[in-house]
Amino acid sequence: MRRPGVIAFPVLLVLGAITGYLTYTFFIVDSTPKVGIIGGPYWKEIPAGASATDQPAAVEVDKSEFSKVVTIDILLGAVTQGNPDYSPDSAKASSDALVTWVNKDSAPHSATSGKGFDDADYGKLFDSGILMEGQEFSIPASDLGKGEHPYFCIVHPYMSSTLTVE
Repeated sequence: MRRPGVIAFPVLLVLGAITGYLTYTFFIVDSTPKVGIIGGPYWKEIPAGASATDQPAAVEVDKSEFSKVVTIDILLGAVTQGNPDYSPDSAKASSDALVTWVNKDSAPHSATSGKGFDDADYGKLFDSGILMEGQEFSIPASDLGKGEHPYFCIVHPYMSSTLTVE
């Protein structure tokens, strides 16, 4: 008389081991969080046209050449969503003025043209780069051209405002 479990038990044991290995390999290892932001929940692919190499080099502006200066402050606490961010919120400048953004917050910020990352003209008109506390960025209003120019902070995209050049 043969014992039915003599062959079935080793076969089931091997199949269980294979199933366990495949489950661990494909479901557990791939789902564990990885260090860094690539592949993380906040990862967003940056379009090829938005690379930093497309930006012109920062040029120092001689402030003594301008009789009119419009200063836009990045307010203390602007990093918190819902707090006031830029002052004045909607700035106006004449075409012969110098527009200057000053970071008065302890967090890094920027002033980048456009309505957001999805805007086709994002960063093409001006981009301050990262401004640390106390740093400033200036651009002649004549370089911007007349009209309404929306801008935002690339570090905190919920911070947005408008500059109107008349």
